[in-house]
Amino acid sequence: MAVLTFNVAPDSVICAVYEDGGCREHGVFEAPETKEALLLRMQRMARLYGTLYALTGVGVSLANDQDVVAEDLQTTLQLPVLVTTCEDEAALAQRTLVAF
Repeated sequence: MAVLTFNVAPDSVICAVYEDGGCREHGVFEAPETKEALLLRMQRMARLYGTLYALTGVGVSLANDQDVVAEDLQTTLQLPVLVTTCEDEAALAQRTLVAF
């Protein structure tokens, strides 16, 4: 059971895979300028990690008021998506693991 998390900040996005309580993959990429580009990048990362891990859900933390459409992400990935405002990456992973 693994979850993918995206911690979205104004300038960057931290992407991580948590499995069995530990971080298995971790990376950072520059936040795209548009919501559509951000959603596309998140979809690509989820497909990539989805081939490596049995993902059960995706957690998205928004550090500001960016409008990431959870429904679009959920429909595209066909995975449950938890959207929250956690600032701590470990807390986001824990919430997502518990939720899914």
